[in-house]
Amino acid sequence: MKWNNISVWQYQNIVKTLANKEDEIEKSYKLIGIVYNMTENQVDSLTQAEYKAKLNELDFLNTMPEGKPIKVLKVNGKRYRLIYDVTRMPFGRYVESKAFVGNIYGNLHKLGATMVMPQKRNWLGLWVDDKYDASMHEDYAEDILQANFQDVYFSLVFFYQVFRNWIEVTRDYLVAKMMMTGQTKAQCSQVVTDLCSILDGIIQPNLLPTTKISELSKFTTD
Repeated sequence: MKWNNISVWQYQNIVKTLANKEDEIEKSYKLIGIVYNMTENQVDSLTQAEYKAKLNELDFLNTMPEGKPIKVLKVNGKRYRLIYDVTRMPFGRYVESKAFVGNIYGNLHKLGATMVMPQKRNWLGLWVDDKYDASMHEDYAEDILQANFQDVYFSLVFFYQVFRNWIEVTRDYLVAKMMMTGQTKAQCSQVVTDLCSILDGIIQPNLLPTTKISELSKFTTD
């Protein structure tokens, strides 16, 4: 088992499980079910040797995943193009990140949904951009839950690095643009400052709580 076998949904539940203050045996039991897509009954049916072998295979969670941003995300029979050109996207789609950043891990799929463009086949059978429908954001996010964690994570980090740099370069322009809505310069400047802080949190999150998978093995008997 490796990081490239893990979906966004699995990653979110791995983080949640490791962060829980519960019995370590129960924690390892849940991790096996999450990573191997096994039901409680299936985990219960494992022999002691099988259980410990699977737990040892989870040691990959102690390592940092490796990856790179991708151009196209394919999931659930759908296709999304990843957008990295921040100048071509409405500012509102970035500002909505503020609503999700309180729980970066739990909202990873929602953050990802802010940077995708759904695609469809044209009459020639070629993939072309469809219209981004803000009311469909939850649907896009639900698809991303099933996508490969590495693809989504590294694409998201790259996107927000680009966006963070763009904000710094165009800070005065953004403030002036927001002032057109009737806000004061001080209020608009604070919005930009807050957004930069939020993006810093997205770009450099701790991937997992400090609990070591290898430490869980000591709670299983030989």
